[in-house]
Amino acid sequence: MNKGMKKAEVSVKKGRKDKRDERDLSVDGPIGDVELPIMEHLLELRRRLIVVLIPLGIVTLAVFPFSNISLRFIFINLISKDMPIFVYSPMEWMGVRLLFSFLFALSVTIPLLIYEIFAFMRPGLYPSERKFFLMVTIPSLCCYGLGAVFAYLFVLPLVFHYLIAYSGDIAQIALSAKRIFSLILYTAVGFGLIFQIPFVMALAVKTKLVTYSWLRDKRWIIYGLIIGIAFFVIADPTGISMIMAVVSIALFELGLLITRYLGRKAM
Repeated sequence: MNKGMKKAEVSVKKGRKDKRDERDLSVDGPIGDVELPIMEHLLELRRRLIVVLIPLGIVTLAVFPFSNISLRFIFINLISKDMPIFVYSPMEWMGVRLLFSFLFALSVTIPLLIYEIFAFMRPGLYPSERKFFLMVTIPSLCCYGLGAVFAYLFVLPLVFHYLIAYSGDIAQIALSAKRIFSLILYTAVGFGLIFQIPFVMALAVKTKLVTYSWLRDKRWIIYGLIIGIAFFVIADPTGISMIMAVVSIALFELGLLITRYLGRKAM
């Protein structure tokens, strides 16, 4: 009888071990997730940051000698060649060139940065979380780039044309290189974020955080928030905030169309 009980106990332990092994190998859990000391994680993070920072510095230094030509091309597309651009301190133009070179290098090395972040987090992520990370990151970057291009090609020429035409008969305009570049950067970043609206709405509906009907019913509240932020939080004399509000509302409507289609598809 004792032998029978021992055999039963061994078989139970074996069954538990088999189930544990199956659970470890299951695709529903993190694959290769090993408990490591905090110092090892910090060292790995440091190594991955160095892998990103070195190319970032190299590209910045490589672009800097050509920044004059690049900035001239950017400014000419927005402002007439006949209008001079001034600097109001000895280091102002140098600072603009350095900032442009850094931003250009950052845009080039962003894929490497995303890869290193993903590689650092990957061992602790479930397969579904890995897919979600890639599903969110790549379209988000595309939307951001589309918004920045839209701002440069359509919004900024309109704003500069209005400002120059409005002030031309009253006073002589002295354009500051630093302020122009800051305005370009502010507008590109702002519209890059605004163009995330349809994607964020589609993602929220896809993950069942909200529904199409909820977004549709809250439409006027969201419109009020957009207008309030544009006129009282980020208001500026150039009129860019008003354009942002109009584009945000249009993109929200586009997001409603997309989420409506996703809702029908899910049914």
